[in-house]
Amino acid sequence: MHIRAALVAAALTVIAAPSPAFAHPAAGWQDDAGWGSVTVSADRQHIKVCDLYDDGQAVRVEYATNYLQQWTIVDTNGSRWGCGTDTTFLSRITVFKLCQGRTFGTCRPSVWVSRNGYMG
Repeated sequence: MHIRAALVAAALTVIAAPSPAFAHPAAGWQDDAGWGSVTVSADRQHIKVCDLYDDGQAVRVEYATNYLQQWTIVDTNGSRWGCGTDTTFLSRITVFKLCQGRTFGTCRPSVWVSRNGYMG
């Protein structure tokens, strides 16, 4: 009886454990703020940032690669609805953060990624 209760408790602990708000590596990684979103492909070589509202606020993503390069992508049409993309050819994306504003503005917390999944 005690063994069965322990197994049930362990199963519930695993099921109820909080999971990251980012997609599984097979599908890539993402962050969504309601006003904008960013997606990194599973191979960590493609990144896409989207402005989800025509509200006068641009959306950008700042990201870095395993070669210690830093890049910024702004959605292609400025502060209207739309997306911007970029590709790395030799390096892999290791961290990104979603931000409001073309150059300056608030940013969400950085998302660290790896081959094995979310690195929170």
